Amino acid sequence: MLTDPSSPETKPTQAVERKQLLLELDQTEQDFYAALASFGADQVNIVPFEGSWTAGQVAEHILLAESGIPETILGSTQETDRPVAQYVPVIESIFLDFTAKYDAPEFIIPSAGPHDRQQLLDAFKAERAAIHEVAAREDLTLTCTDFGFPQIATLTRWEWLQFVLCHSKRHTRQLRNIFGKVTG
Repeated sequence: MLTDPSSPETKPTQAVERKQLLLELDQTEQDFYAALASFGADQVNIVPFEGSWTAGQVAEHILLAESGIPETILGSTQETDRPVAQYVPVIESIFLDFTAKYDAPEFIIPSAGPHDRQQLLDAFKAERAAIHEVAAREDLTLTCTDFGFPQIATLTRWEWLQFVLCHSKRHTRQLRNIFGKVTG
């Protein structure tokens, strides 16, 4: 959680928090990548049980959800007039509650496929590189005004990156569950 920007110790604190954020982005990238890579090329399109997405659909969903993050963060912004991480607990409560099931918004529902595992892996790596670059160099205390998070509000850059972390953790877990069904 970022501290008060007017505090004299903000710069060092933000530097430490940014370093931790970048480490967490790297870890969630590695975890998701490894989970998807564990599927054989022929397994990525297998429906594990009725009503479930395939591993390929989960990966496409992540790509659809994350593809606009760099543009959103680099888009129109304004100074934040509330705590910079105010909505992080809400984001965590939504995406890290693994007992809850949600319907994805229409614009990030994946196609039926078929999906190519290597193309998905390559696209995921490229997307995460773009997100990492933005996270490493931009002022994360600003509020992004081009796009509001559905049913929450406009988010700060910090909150958007926390969404990336929480959302990928949720779907990494989902990939592992699908893998158990497909290979078990």
